[in-house]
Amino acid sequence: MSTDHVPDGVRTTERSFAIVEAIQRRDGATLAELVAEFGLAKSTVYKHLRTLASHGYLEKEGERYHIGLKFHHHGEYARLRKRGYRLAGRAVRELAERTDEEADFVVENDGRTITVYESYHPQNSYREDLVTSSSDLSHSGTYYHMHCTAAGKALLAALPDERIEAVLDRWGLPARTANTITDREALAADLDRTRERGYAVADEEYVDGLCAVGVVVANPDGSPLGALGMSVPTYRRESEGLETAAAELVVETARDLERELAGNGTEPRS
Repeated sequence: MSTDHVPDGVRTTERSFAIVEAIQRRDGATLAELVAEFGLAKSTVYKHLRTLASHGYLEKEGERYHIGLKFHHHGEYARLRKRGYRLAGRAVRELAERTDEEADFVVENDGRTITVYESYHPQNSYREDLVTSSSDLSHSGTYYHMHCTAAGKALLAALPDERIEAVLDRWGLPARTANTITDREALAADLDRTRERGYAVADEEYVDGLCAVGVVVANPDGSPLGALGMSVPTYRRESEGLETAAAELVVETARDLERELAGNGTEPRS
């Protein structure tokens, strides 16, 4: 299996990361499986595995290697490192409590969005009717293609054209549902509408039965920190006013968050 090579990158490091990603994608892998996938010598793959395991990045259970909790340690540090992310976490919780709907905050990373914070209202059980397996359940740390979620499209709309093209060249426009946009011209038109109205809409584009709105949250210098999103079941879209009341509420929350980001005061205790 070939891996993307970064010019001037360290080949050994690239292979270690590729092996880690393969182990996670496979939900655990044996030495033999990884040797077959990468076409490398058994001794080479073993050295990568042994090194990663010795530092806590992998765990061996029987003959299978799994992702280690050392990654969780680094991930939590990355999530809490920025004041903006911490403020966004509180905004997500407040939005979910205020609306009884799913809310999240995502950032662009490696050409996709990654969920930094997510909140479900405890009495909101509609997601159980929309998904069929635990692998479909979103959670903090989950990656999404940017073109099929509202928050992702909001972030795409904030990027320069050359960056958008680079993202699409790398990740393409894979279909998640019958409503997913898979044509570049159609996506460009959708991003234009997003810029005009100030928020993005995803109408059953990631999962059937779920529609969402997404709004970019800007840093004080104008660059995107990330995007706030809120989802509602499709059957409640008209009664809830997805593109009116719901969108206005998410926009309001995003603008309040931006004002907090611009302030120099201490963060309120949650």
